[in-house]
Amino acid sequence: MVTGGAGCIGTNLCRKLAELGAEKVVILDDLSSAYEWNIPKANNISFVNGSILDDEMLKRVYKEKPEYVFHLAAHFANQNSVDKPDEVKNHEILRD
Repeated sequence: MVTGGAGCIGTNLCRKLAELGAEKVVILDDLSSAYEWNIPKANNISFVNGSILDDEMLKRVYKEKPEYVFHLAAHFANQNSVDKPDEVKNHEILRD
């Protein structure tokens, strides 16, 4: 599984995993800073549109029993993390 797999780094990682013969690559991304058209098209890549902050969504994707998780989901250049690091750390701002 690759969280944030629709972003620049994530799509390249997913493409390479698929090319190397991974049985299944699950991308979890909320498309907040990426586009679905950017996701590599391959039979062994599946896309789930959702957030890592959504507990129900996480339960859903973990039912796939991923062997590895590459966590690339992040808010790029998020000024909140600079201005209010304690609140971001506790996910209070990210849920706004």
